[in-house]
Amino acid sequence: MIYCVEDDASIRDLMIYTLTAAGFEAAGCADGAALAAAMKVHRPELIVLDIMLPGDDGITILKKLRAAPATAEIPVILATARAAEYDKVIGLDSGADDYLTKPFGMMEMISRIRAVLRRA
Repeated sequence: MIYCVEDDASIRDLMIYTLTAAGFEAAGCADGAALAAAMKVHRPELIVLDIMLPGDDGITILKKLRAAPATAEIPVILATARAAEYDKVIGLDSGADDYLTKPFGMMEMISRIRAVLRRA
């Protein structure tokens, strides 16, 4: 299971559609609270996480995931419109396994997910 945490429903739906078409099981979450609820039902293999979310932002969510022993090893790819080098450094230094800058191609997203899962 791959969770796509994205507040823009059209982007989230496209990501889920693409992942499903590529043979992955995927589900979407609009924010950190929805992710927390989903993770109580099913532990994901990977999380694609937007940074700019309502409520807790993606960096805060990432830090919480890394701090909890049960979720510390789940691979996380940040997918965000924040493209500055500083934002990438903060994301990667906070524990992200990769960083995708919006707009990104769906083929690139699939390729990066496969690469992260190979290393996980």
